[in-house]
Amino acid sequence: MDLVIGLALGDETPETYRTLQNNLERAGFEQREPSFRWARDVEGFVVYVEFLCETDEVPPGRIYRPRQEQTGSRLGAFNVRGAHLARDDFVEREVEAERLDDGGQSRVTVRVANVLPFTVLKILAFQDRHENKDAYDLVFTLLNHGGGPRVAGASAALSAVAQHPQVAETIALLGERFSDARQDGPNAYASFLAEFDDEDDRSRLRQEAVATVREFLRGFAEASPVQGSL
Repeated sequence: MDLVIGLALGDETPETYRTLQNNLERAGFEQREPSFRWARDVEGFVVYVEFLCETDEVPPGRIYRPRQEQTGSRLGAFNVRGAHLARDDFVEREVEAERLDDGGQSRVTVRVANVLPFTVLKILAFQDRHENKDAYDLVFTLLNHGGGPRVAGASAALSAVAQHPQVAETIALLGERFSDARQDGPNAYASFLAEFDDEDDRSRLRQEAVATVREFLRGFAEASPVQGSL
């Protein structure tokens, strides 16, 4: 299970980073490589906490580290374009679960990136680091959206951040990387799920990825206040 936490890392208050690092260490997490990732074993599963940010201090796809002489921490965050969009378009979900180390039940409200910021983050992450899991996460989420990928696209078009210039860039990129089964997006999705030697399943999964993204983009275009933008 991956838990991704977006941080606004412009605040260089030293105590902020020291407290966050201390909380992770007290919870039994240890820093792993790459350095924006923290992990611990929980009942046979490895739980990862990854920190994301968006900053001009380092290029996209690189790790940003707060000024060490001020913070005194080892924290780093993966610089992902589009991370700030989740701040302006999110949904709140209530989660109740057992706390680690027999800490009892706890209920919290968490902010989760809505479908458009999530899509932007995933396609840009795929563009920058080209991991198969990014393509899988993207297609899986659109495919399993409550109303299906077309409804997900319509919802995205009505997002508070839909007119942000970064969105137009990434919607075009999404269409390009999943335009047909030969592109790297569908191939990455299939590679994540299919057995290496099962070409029939790989072919089916590539087509599934193309159809899912195509329906999302169709819904986005139909619901967009700016018609003809795609």
